[in-house]
Amino acid sequence: GWAAHSGVTAAEFARHGLTGPPTVIEGRFGFLHAFCGDRADTAKVLDRLGDHWELPGIFFKPYPCNHFTHAGIDAARILRRDIDPADIVEIQLGVPKPVLRTIAEPPAAKAAPESGYHAAFSGPYTVARALLGGSGLGVGHADFTDEAAQDPATLALARLVTAHSDDRCDEIYPHQFPAVLRVRTRDGAWHQARVDHNRGGPANPLSDAELTMKFDLNVEERLAPDAARAVAGHALALPSAESLDTLMKAVRG
Repeated sequence: GWAAHSGVTAAEFARHGLTGPPTVIEGRFGFLHAFCGDRADTAKVLDRLGDHWELPGIFFKPYPCNHFTHAGIDAARILRRDIDPADIVEIQLGVPKPVLRTIAEPPAAKAAPESGYHAAFSGPYTVARALLGGSGLGVGHADFTDEAAQDPATLALARLVTAHSDDRCDEIYPHQFPAVLRVRTRDGAWHQARVDHNRGGPANPLSDAELTMKFDLNVEERLAPDAARAVAGHALALPSAESLDTLMKAVRG
């Protein structure tokens, strides 16, 4: 959001005649030197400039939590179709090895997050919440309040989760943030769901209806339903729009 804000602001400045340093990217005090030092590779920046666009490769996060948890949530949503959470006795979450320190360690803290914010960085909590149904597009803002983080049913299920590194996940990372979820039920049967492509990415995109729902959930405390629908409709119509004027008028109210 902040990057988009800066882009819009820069475009508005330029539109009204405000100029800046011509070497803001490559200069001594420019962006590349500030973030990359002498390791900046301008050839990569200029490669196919104007012909190749990175925007189609953007991932739209369907869930308001750490992106490393998303594939586990998706796997839980798949398994939930055929499994009653009350029958689960063991859960194994496989993820890329570098991801473990963010969403799985230390295990005791991740199984019982101390707040809604901490819950958003917990593999065990997010898997448990998704298995129990969650909200929104799978799990939503309501699942990451401080009250939700103390829910006894969620915490009981989260305690059954053990996380480990998975070879297949290591092969795909960091181009995807995959996961494999294995669940054992009371009858001794194991159930597995593997998610290689994150929901919301180019290989598993959200529909326009799902994107609109995500937008509605994010702005429900700021915009009336009619206003939110108008903004979403204008945003989705941008590929064929002649200007941004209609969208920006709707945003400004």
